[in-house]
Amino acid sequence: MRSLHRLLQIILLGTVIISAGLRAEEPVALAAPSQPELTWCLDHFSRFHHYEDVAQPYGPSVDLMRELAQRVGFKLRFTPRTPVSRCFKLMAEGKVDLMSNLKFSADRDSIMFLLPYDTTMAESIFLRRNDKRRLSHLSQIKNLSIASIRGYLYRQTTMQLLQQQRTNVAEVDSIEMALEMLNRNRIDALIAPTISTSEAIFATSSYQDKFRIAQLDLGDNNKEFINIGLSRQSPHSNLLPLIKQHLLQMQQDGTVKRLYTDVVINPKIQELKSGAE
Repeated sequence: MRSLHRLLQIILLGTVIISAGLRAEEPVALAAPSQPELTWCLDHFSRFHHYEDVAQPYGPSVDLMRELAQRVGFKLRFTPRTPVSRCFKLMAEGKVDLMSNLKFSADRDSIMFLLPYDTTMAESIFLRRNDKRRLSHLSQIKNLSIASIRGYLYRQTTMQLLQQQRTNVAEVDSIEMALEMLNRNRIDALIAPTISTSEAIFATSSYQDKFRIAQLDLGDNNKEFINIGLSRQSPHSNLLPLIKQHLLQMQQDGTVKRLYTDVVINPKIQELKSGAE
């Protein structure tokens, strides 16, 4: 009996070894590679992306970034509302990966790859609607008291203009503060971003029919661009060629125009430009 029992043990052990060997030779199913996750650093930016009292931001910038993430093949993660100055610091340290709605500057280019996707709209000169003076040449503004927005990156030609007129230009902390100064006749004009300032006007009921945009165009023939920034210190900077490729395709196939340009350019701007001079 002992011999029989021992024989059965040997047979069973051999079966287990053979079975294990067969399993080892079978192909092992590999787990699908997980998508890289890139963090977009952002704050509330009126008209471009809404990020007040909501868990997830929404708006044309968000739609554009989600489409880009889907095409490239990465997950898009949002920071909590973060001041832009803090975002730049985090980008420089590689603690976040992306920013958007950026104008070009050498300082920004040193910490991130700047990828253009649309042209900028020039700043505008905002006046009180009951101010009937006609502005047909830049030399006329030298007689005006003007407000500009502290910390805003103006187009190069507008920056030069403000520098030339610096003796009669007051820097103000916000668009809202500058509009209130204009409304109270404390300044004659405000030179500010066209879209954001128009949005601030229409968001305040007491400002309806109070302001207009001067017909004097601050733009020039040199195009400036709005960019998406990818941190040079990002662990996902290897995605740069793919992001460039798909962003270019989105411009060529009309996606940028459909999701972003046609939505951001507020028709109400035309109302502000309709004031007689």
